Amino acid sequence: MEQRDYLMRQIEQLGQVLAKALAGLLNLKQVPDASLSIDEIRQIYGEELDITLDLVLVTPKEEIISVLMSRVKFIDHHLDTMAELLSETAELYDISDETGTAKDLRKKALYIYEYLQETSGTYSIDQAMKITQLKQLL
Repeated sequence: MEQRDYLMRQIEQLGQVLAKALAGLLNLKQVPDASLSIDEIRQIYGEELDITLDLVLVTPKEEIISVLMSRVKFIDHHLDTMAELLSETAELYDISDETGTAKDLRKKALYIYEYLQETSGTYSIDQAMKITQLKQLL
């Protein structure tokens, strides 16, 4: 029982870290200097998520879920937030005119959302809307 409580606390902490990273990213979108924002986002990924943005960028979309689940111990609940984080990161790359990187990040976010739609036992309207939006941007 004690081990289960420990795991639940770890899962809750990871959720809080993801929420903090996403909040930090959303605040960065208001910073006019996009290069400064990208440097800060690299720091958020490294410090808050314990995964480097460079690793996310070089990982093929087909492997992104396994990397996140093995390296960071993400669960489906966290993958949704990570997909949103990738999508928001893509917007910052768009601002800095790095459209190729932005497109790659959106493809990875889309891949995660589609994975969640396929593996989840319930239908999420929110995820379906995000999938549609990402497909339009690609």
